[in-house]
Amino acid sequence: MKKLFKLFMMGMLIPLLSLFSCSDEFLDAPSENQLTPADLPEGVTAFDGIAESLYFKPWFTFNDKFLIAVGDMYAGNAFTFDGAYAQFKDAQVTSQNPILTEGYVSLFSVVDQSNNLMSLVEERKSELPEASYKNAIAISRFMRANAYFYLVRAFGAVPIISKAGSAPQPKRNIVSDVYKFIKMDLEYAVENLPERGAKKGYVTKYAAMGILAKVHLTLNEYAECAALTQKIIGNQYTLIQEYSNLFSSPENNNSAESMFALQWKAIATEWGTQNTNQAYIVPGGTGITGGGDGWGVYLPSISLQNGFEPKDTRKKSTIMTDGDFYPELLKNQGGFTYKKIYSSTAANFRKYIVGSAAERNDVFFMRTSQNTIILRYSDILLMNSEAILAGAGSTTSASALSSFNEVRTRAGLPAKTVLTRDELFNERRVEFALEGQYFFDLKRRGLAEATAIISQQEVGFYSDDARTELISRKITPTSNYFELPLPQSAIDTNPSLLEAPVPFNFN
Repeated sequence: MKKLFKLFMMGMLIPLLSLFSCSDEFLDAPSENQLTPADLPEGVTAFDGIAESLYFKPWFTFNDKFLIAVGDMYAGNAFTFDGAYAQFKDAQVTSQNPILTEGYVSLFSVVDQSNNLMSLVEERKSELPEASYKNAIAISRFMRANAYFYLVRAFGAVPIISKAGSAPQPKRNIVSDVYKFIKMDLEYAVENLPERGAKKGYVTKYAAMGILAKVHLTLNEYAECAALTQKIIGNQYTLIQEYSNLFSSPENNNSAESMFALQWKAIATEWGTQNTNQAYIVPGGTGITGGGDGWGVYLPSISLQNGFEPKDTRKKSTIMTDGDFYPELLKNQGGFTYKKIYSSTAANFRKYIVGSAAERNDVFFMRTSQNTIILRYSDILLMNSEAILAGAGSTTSASALSSFNEVRTRAGLPAKTVLTRDELFNERRVEFALEGQYFFDLKRRGLAEATAIISQQEVGFYSDDARTELISRKITPTSNYFELPLPQSAIDTNPSLLEAPVPFNFN
């Protein structure tokens, strides 16, 4: 096992060289994603630790800015005055955008590290128990599939890197083949991951089913999605009672609702293992973090605020509005009362705020251990409803309504007797706000419908302290809005990315 770990570490010294050549930007970026012995969780073997590291480190810069910038801000859920995000706010992202580049590199780092682990496991297959071998391959393929799922939905045609040591300048592959590749990886994961994880936070076959269901839903393969979600419903996952506990208390990480989450560790002296979201979300000037961070970069758009129904209990756990009191924040000062003056949209986000470094031993500057949830059980329920709806304008299906109303009931809202398409997608918007899903949900609605919705969203701000004088602002998506440009740095190191996509050789 020591030899296996040593070989793996040697392989990890050059994680992206098989994808990109000598661009300093691409050579530098992966360095913060490398695995070291210090990364290995206590109480596990080196081999298990390598697999577990796939749950966090290579995803770091994807989570740091890209997920929310693309999934929420680009689609109109969030507003900002921060220049780094301006292109996403304005829906004019260029190939030179650093956040775009960081996300692209991070996702290919997940692909690359998954491939490296699979290569090493194959080399040592004869020395491993069959169950350990299959589990390691399944985890690797699950992670690789998730990375490609984000890549293809954000960028369209991308190169399929199926193994370590592939061609240094791969061409892009056609979108349908990227999806086929994703399905193959997830189907293997479904067959070979355990029904229950050996440790809290480990993915199971049901997590793989859930992601596969979303792939089918994205491709309008409604029957396949419904079949998978119905296998998951009522199995071992459930909605937790307190919605806020999913995002603001690391002690509740890996709850009964969480199916796949990035597993962050807040270490004061180490960069790249932690969740940085709190630093960008906390309203500036409030002192909630107890440190020098807390910049209020992401502000809830007026459109998102208007998406919540009256008495929706999720609202206070998702966004802060004038007069909201949070006894769990700044507890040493008697709690925190939010004032609309903190934000030019009269609100700030509440999700992913853990609290003060002075009041918790797991919070440091730009560091918390709050998981980033990629898939949770409420998504399974709403996907099931959407799959039964199957693109129609409405449904009275008992199964669709049961799943949909289970999510609404948790939010303190009355049950529906008829489910409309618009109601379903608005439910998804408020349920998953700031979780990087809204852009992909809009895209799934079809370009014409999504364009019309985005064009009608109010994404302006208030110019006065009373927050009454609205500077109205709306975005009209261009024809290439729904497919982000490839990073220029990637093109510079691999000009073949500019060539027309080609079929992938599955043989």
